[in-house]
Amino acid sequence: MPCPYVITHEKMNLYIAILDISDLHLHEEIIPDLLDELVRSIELDGLLKHPVIVDKGSLVVLDGMHRVAALERLGCKRIPACLVDYENSAITVGCWYRALKGAGALEHLNSQIRELGLTIQQVRKIDDTKIGVSPIVAAVKNREKAFLVRCPFRSLKEAYDIIKQIEEELKKFDLDVTYETELDALSKLRDHEVDVVLLTPKVTKGSIINTALSGNVFSFKTTRHVIPARPLNLNVPLSLLRNSEKSINEVNNELRGMLQRRHLKHVAAGSVLDGRRYEEDLYFFEE
Repeated sequence: MPCPYVITHEKMNLYIAILDISDLHLHEEIIPDLLDELVRSIELDGLLKHPVIVDKGSLVVLDGMHRVAALERLGCKRIPACLVDYENSAITVGCWYRALKGAGALEHLNSQIRELGLTIQQVRKIDDTKIGVSPIVAAVKNREKAFLVRCPFRSLKEAYDIIKQIEEELKKFDLDVTYETELDALSKLRDHEVDVVLLTPKVTKGSIINTALSGNVFSFKTTRHVIPARPLNLNVPLSLLRNSEKSINEVNNELRGMLQRRHLKHVAAGSVLDGRRYEEDLYFFEE
């Protein structure tokens, strides 16, 4: 596998290379509206700013599904990637809780859960380690009450398909639904910034790899990968990614030269870029 550039981080190495898109496996579904917006943005820039994050063993895309689909639509055969060792314990997988705000949020959510034929059981306390263990699909929590959502399921993919159905039903109501990290969702609930939180299961690395390699995908916003460090601002021209006359080695040699001419700046974890808070260290390639 080509690897023209390596960033050495204290917890793991980051291998930067251009890969054939046809070799990659996606693990989450693509949202058409988001894809359309990203295609326009990338086409306007004429380049891809940030590499996708890929498991170097399986070539499953861990972060950047929409970038892969956008480049395909733009006629690119290749894509810049940051290859990582997914088995490294420093890479963790979290989930996205659904945070609801609006009048009657709890009643609307619980009624839609029941209308789908699911069972909802009020409990004194939620054990989040049990969410995703059949038959507990999800949990619901506001500031006073807690519930478990029960329905037998055979896989975590099937559990998230059920959660997607719940979300689709919620579109009937005038509710603001956002995706938050586990800590942020519960913090916003406590601070009255949201009214209800739908707690979702954590997906294992093995389940992610197996699902992707089988040709299936999880629903959108199933996984949240936290990687110790990630590179940004590669700024690879689309012309290089569209060029099918050059071999993969020739393209990667060009990438190596391009990156070696730039300054690599390290930024500590916790930084905010374009409205996104990064929990990992960042490496910026500066012109």
